[in-house]
Amino acid sequence: MEYSELDQYPLSGGRLTTWEPVVPDHAWRADDRGLSWDHEHHLDGGEDGSWIGSVMHVPAPYDPAHVAAAATAWMLRHEGLRTTVVRTEDGTWRRSSTDGTGLAIRSIEAGTVSPQDAADRISRSFASLTRAAWPHVRLATVHREGAPGFDLVFGADHSVMDAYSQLVWFEEFTTLYDRVRAGATPSSLVDPAIASHVDHAAADRALGAAVTAEHPAVRGWRSFLAHGSGLRFPDHPDPALRIGPVTDGRQPQHSSSTWVAAPDELDRLGALCRSAGTSAQSGALAVLLLALRAARPTDRFRFVMPMHTRHDPAHLPAVGWYVGCAPVQVDLAGAHDTAEVLARIHAGVDAGKPLVGVPLPRIAQLLEIHDHPHFVVSYVDTRHIPGAAHWDRLRARTLRSPAYADDEVYLWLVRSHHGLSVSARYPRTEEADAALRTLHTDMRRVLRELLADGAQEASA
Repeated sequence: MEYSELDQYPLSGGRLTTWEPVVPDHAWRADDRGLSWDHEHHLDGGEDGSWIGSVMHVPAPYDPAHVAAAATAWMLRHEGLRTTVVRTEDGTWRRSSTDGTGLAIRSIEAGTVSPQDAADRISRSFASLTRAAWPHVRLATVHREGAPGFDLVFGADHSVMDAYSQLVWFEEFTTLYDRVRAGATPSSLVDPAIASHVDHAAADRALGAAVTAEHPAVRGWRSFLAHGSGLRFPDHPDPALRIGPVTDGRQPQHSSSTWVAAPDELDRLGALCRSAGTSAQSGALAVLLLALRAARPTDRFRFVMPMHTRHDPAHLPAVGWYVGCAPVQVDLAGAHDTAEVLARIHAGVDAGKPLVGVPLPRIAQLLEIHDHPHFVVSYVDTRHIPGAAHWDRLRARTLRSPAYADDEVYLWLVRSHHGLSVSARYPRTEEADAALRTLHTDMRRVLRELLADGAQEASA
């Protein structure tokens, strides 16, 4: 699994159709359940046109009626896709929701297009999604007459879903498509066991509201953010990731995705981690941080790490935003033994985990911080996500829209059945491109060295 932008995906040319949910005005109702802190933060400070999504090739005959029915079923199954916000007279946000009465999926034919034109048109359609106007999700299909399958893409405003929602979509939507082809109606495919993200958001709101400036999570973030005379997020790890001369912030960041480890190598690394009493996550981070250490004059690393908050099993299949952030600090000074490196990384991540449950926007509000994360490292193991074994057959890939920033470096370490990939977004400069290429090379070298050390220790 790779995380990239749509123009990096091999769309087929053919007939392009975009799909948009519509609901009659009378079906909406005021909803007094609170917005999550992250949703409100996105509304007040995010950018329209910032979307995430997924793309796959559906290996089944294309039928527009079946696409519409499967999309309808998907919307009915997830309340988070059937909610929006309105601005009140006092400038605050109020939720509005629909139970799906009268929900329909409208198709817009765009004619026959080339692969590049398909990507451009779909990207423009998704970029017109906004934070405060429903719908917050759209789909698109591309199919060639007589072809055995078709390309299917969706894009959603970031306020309504997280990366896990992107990943479970592949299995869910293909199953729904097969079911409606077999005669099922959208309403019959609703699953009452799937929890509502709107309820989760209300609980998140209440939890954050109860947090005070003396809460342990607030104290932990205050300590992490303390820098000189103020509170600010850590910079990206320059000079290990040199970004060179920056622009005025209006250029899209560069996006890349590269494989750095094979499955058998990760299996051996996992065994090494288990013998050291740590996890595969610690091993992947060790490969990254040791590679960065080789190119920078310090052993201290500070970054923000997203972690999921899907602790209730009923929320596991739900579409929504279930992500918190952990502050991670790792000091590798004097740690040359593999077991010690892994132990320090494991301890650094563990120290940040208790802070994930408190919404970061609430932390920022209490600490009066107006800065944002500049260096973010994410680790996701996708192997056990429903349907992961079929992603190759579906040519599945998760997507993100272009980002615009001169001071941000995001790295996603994604473990899948194919190995470990490193997806990244960073300033669009020659220096940054070169630094990422060096990082990938160094990560492969570090992995070989860790595995060789582990083999020697095992045979000693």
